[in-house]
This record gives sequence, structure tokens and C-alpha cells, in this order.
Amino acid sequence: MAAEWRLLLERIKRLQVPSGREALGEFALEGHRSMERALRNNAPLKEALVSESFAGSEVQREKEIMHSLKERCPLLRIAPDDCIRELTGRRRIGEVFGVMSLPQPPSYAELFAGDGRHMVMVGWNLADPGNTGAIIRSALAVGASGFLAVGTTDPWHPKSVRTSMGSLFKLPILRVHAEENWLGGLSEVGAETFATVCGEAENLSNVHPVSSKIAVILGSEAFGLPPEVSKECDRRITIPMPEGVDSFSVNAAAAVLGYTLQQSALKDSGVDIPC
Repeated sequence: MAAEWRLLLERIKRLQVPSGREALGEFALEGHRSMERALRNNAPLKEALVSESFAGSEVQREKEIMHSLKERCPLLRIAPDDCIRELTGRRRIGEVFGVMSLPQPPSYAELFAGDGRHMVMVGWNLADPGNTGAIIRSALAVGASGFLAVGTTDPWHPKSVRTSMGSLFKLPILRVHAEENWLGGLSEVGAETFATVCGEAENLSNVHPVSSKIAVILGSEAFGLPPEVSKECDRRITIPMPEGVDSFSVNAAAAVLGYTLQQSALKDSGVDIPC
């Protein structure tokens, strides 16, 4: 049995880096909240790894997680506490890990699937996986129908998985290389593309989407969207800010943009946007 938990431990270590995730076709989740949300959403866990202390815990929350894992996870391994704590970097997030296959990527059309109006959030070359996870969480909260991860934006990074708070189990996610014609893919399915910029653009409070399908494109935290991307979009929009303030955090911007555009679409059409 020791060999089995050691092999799983090494696999989870490999899944901490992009090359490992790509090679194995898997990603890892960790901590109480991520595991609870995975179980709540019937996410297809392949294996789980917990510490000895977690496995024998009398804490009700941890007992419930263990009960669910025993019932629903095909393979449950238990490792010594010190080995698990080394893996977590001694973060206080709960000594429980899961492994899942990377989901089959949806098509552009599937990002907008269903009747009514739809909005897709797009993250272009986001460097911080924490921001990526937070935007995915905000996207789901404002009723987005999908998330498009472009370039360095990595929704399957452990930090992104944690920060998404389970939202990535509910939202279709497509990841593409920055060099791909992803704007063309959005255009082919009839999506109206909105480049988010800091100035010289339509004021968000006056923006009214024309299409029933819209894509809100957020740029990197440090530099935003480059001109060669924003000029290819249908429209450029900006959030009005007080004098002396040049930007929101990218996640705050995503929440403000998503909520405002959804409300604008509702007022214009009277059609409910699926949540």
C-alpha cells in the first residue's frame, strides 16, 4: 500500500506544473473547499490522497468529506502527515487532494450553447493563476456561459483551481494558444467581442450589446490588451473611474463588466440570461 500512496504523491507533484498536467492529461485539486465543491458537483474524481490525521479526524467537516470519498472516489490513498504537509507547503487548506482528468474542451459554439443571451469571459495572457480562478468564479456568479483561456491563462493551475471555489466544475472552459485565431472562432459563432481598455473607448454605463452572444476580453494584469488585439475586436469599452485612478484589479473589472453588461442586455431585451 505504501508504494501506491507514494506513486500518487509523486503524480500530484507532477501536476503542480504545466508540463506535468499536459503530459498526464490531468489536474489536481486540494483543500477542504475544493474537494467539497468537487463532490457537490459530482466531479469525476479519479483518485484522492489524504493525510493520516485527516483520515482519522473527528472534525465533522472532515468526516463528511472522508465519507463521501469512500463512497464516490474509485481510489482513496492515505499518506503520512509529514509527506502531505510537505506537498501543501504547510498551507492551512486541509490535507486532502484529488486527481481529475482534464475535461474535454468545448467548441466555441458550446461556450454559447442554449437559447437566450449568453456571455463568455475571455482571459488573455493572465499571469497570476489566482486572478484566473477569481475571474472564473466571478464569471459564473454574473451568469456567464463559458470561459475562454488564451495564452498563459491557466485555469488548471492548483492556485486557479483553489481560487475558483468550485466554479470551474460548472463552467465550460476552453483553453487556446495566443497564436491561434481565437477571435475568429468567436466571430464565426456570431459573438460580439468587447475589448476592455483603460481609455478612449465607450463608457461602460452607456454600452448596449447588439448580439445575443457577447465575449468580454480582459488583458494581462500589468499591461492590459495590446493594440493588435483590441483593434480586432468589435468594440472597445472602459469602466469610468475617478481622476487619478487608472485601473481596477482584473478580477474586480471582470465582475463589474460582467454584471453591468448582463443587466444592460436584460433591460434591452426582457429575456432572462441563464445562470
